[in-house]
Amino acid sequence: MAIKKSSHKNLYIAVFLIVLLVASTAAVIYATLPRPQVATVGVKVGDTFTYSITGTSTLQSIDATMTPGFEQYNQTDYYKITITGINHDVVSFDTVWRFLNGTEVNGQQTLNLTDGSESVSNGFWAIYSTNLNVGNPIRPNDNRLTVNQTDTKTYADSSRPRDFWSIENQFFDVNDPTHNTLRDDYTGVWFDKQTGMLETLNSITYYNNPLKTEAITWKLVASNVWTIQ
Repeated sequence: MAIKKSSHKNLYIAVFLIVLLVASTAAVIYATLPRPQVATVGVKVGDTFTYSITGTSTLQSIDATMTPGFEQYNQTDYYKITITGINHDVVSFDTVWRFLNGTEVNGQQTLNLTDGSESVSNGFWAIYSTNLNVGNPIRPNDNRLTVNQTDTKTYADSSRPRDFWSIENQFFDVNDPTHNTLRDDYTGVWFDKQTGMLETLNSITYYNNPLKTEAITWKLVASNVWTIQ
C-alpha cells in the first residue's frame, strides 16, 4: 500500500508540474504578444476650434441638379467645437453649427480616437491621436488608412507640424443594372500633429450621370490653443 501511495503522490506532482509549465508557457507567450494600440489624446478640456465651411456645386450637364441640402454649406457662419471631457481615448465635445441667418444647431458628442466610433451617427469625426508620423494608422487599431505625409503650417504667430491622409472610393448606383452610373469620392484631411484636431478638409464628389462635381471644404479659422490668423 505504501508503494501505491507513493506512486499516486508522484503522479499528482507530475500533473501539477505539467499544469504549471503550461501556465508559465502561456504567460510568456501572452507577454510577448503585441499589446493593442490605443490613441493618445492631444486636446484638453476647454480647447475650442472654429471652422469655416464652404461648398461648390458645378453642374456640367443640362439635367444635373444640386444635391438636396448641399446649399446649407454656403449658408454657414461657423462650426465650433468645444472639448468638454477626456476619458482615456474618448473625447467629449459640444458642437455649434451657426448659420448666416442667426440660427444654430447645437449638439453633444463623444468620439473614440482609437477606433473612430461616434455617439452621434454622421457626427464630427476628424480628431486623431497626437504625434502621428508617416505610415502610422490614423486610427491605431485599423491599418487601412495611414498618414501619407507631414509638413509645417505657418500661422499668425507660430508654425506647427501637421499630418495628412487621403482616400478615394468609387460607387455605382444600385438602381442602374448596367453599373454605369458612378460616383467617385475623394477626401483629403490635414490635421494638427500636436492636438490631432482637423485643420483642413477637402471632400470632392464626381458624378457621371448626370454630370456634376460637388466639393466641400472645412478650414480652421480660430482656436484658443494657438492664433490662427
